[in-house]
Amino acid sequence: MDPQDPNSFRHRFSFVNGIIYHYVDQGEGHDNAIILCHGFPDLWYGWRYQIPFLVSKGYRVIAPDLRGFGQTESPHCPPNDIHQYGFKNICKDLSELMNQLNLKKAIFMGHDWGGVVVWRMCIHYPEKVHAVISLNIPYIPPNEHYLNIESIAELLPNLQYQVYFTHPKAEIELDKNLELLFKALFRSSKKEDRIKVFDGNSMLGNVPSNLEKSPMITNKELDYYVSQYKARGFHGGLNFYKTRKVNFQDEKGARKQILHPALMVKADEDTLTPSLMVISNMEKYCKDLTVVNITNCSHWVMIEQTQKLHEIIGPFLDNISQKINAEKTFKAKF
Repeated sequence: MDPQDPNSFRHRFSFVNGIIYHYVDQGEGHDNAIILCHGFPDLWYGWRYQIPFLVSKGYRVIAPDLRGFGQTESPHCPPNDIHQYGFKNICKDLSELMNQLNLKKAIFMGHDWGGVVVWRMCIHYPEKVHAVISLNIPYIPPNEHYLNIESIAELLPNLQYQVYFTHPKAEIELDKNLELLFKALFRSSKKEDRIKVFDGNSMLGNVPSNLEKSPMITNKELDYYVSQYKARGFHGGLNFYKTRKVNFQDEKGARKQILHPALMVKADEDTLTPSLMVISNMEKYCKDLTVVNITNCSHWVMIEQTQKLHEIIGPFLDNISQKINAEKTFKAKF
């Protein structure tokens, strides 16, 4: 596995929950599995440095392109119902994929929207989750009352860009400016590398047309993202921002407590996610929670602070593996 060569990974396709699903599958034959869920505008490739690390620790690693992304199908809405992109249905995708791969349980790790997905797996399919790791995204329990994205953005101004993402103009603008968008978004926490992107009306409103890429990513990595989005576009991924009401309806009466072992990794320079105040509230709902902060790190923790991230998740996974193996031994005896 070479992180600079996407073709060096083992790519597979399955028909899952009504669509063709693409995923990377490494370490087949290892007993314990971990499923990696990316965010927006990411792909399975966001985990390119974690996949070899996790395989080396003895895990079977499944890294899908989630519904609407990359080489996984992107049902268009309309004519399809936006419920296709609700988190309950995304979790159903993962549950069915596990069934096809004969995986009864897995550890789930997610970043950005993928972080939301892994928390929701604990709600919708708790019997299939050993433990959960979320990068940057805290657990927010099902809401008692519906709030639209405009109301959320008023409370959290740093999320104003999400209102823009719900408008048709967003898809048109992003599809026309693929390379510039990825150059603008994939930035590190270093002061000289930061730029302001969203200007209130356009995701690229503050981005100079001659912007150079960040040293944080290579030309090969940038080219892969551009090629993947050139083939499929942003329609599917942007649908994730249009499902607040769907998710609210799907979660009415759902459990709020997370009983699984959980690790929350927060990057201190991430401006795109909810505040530490929300994270501190997690302890009311997550009974077995560990929170770790990574300093000098942007939103893209998997590539900016790769080694530090591995140093954090490694011991957590070791502890979970010991519990899983002890449980297997106990069941074998009785």
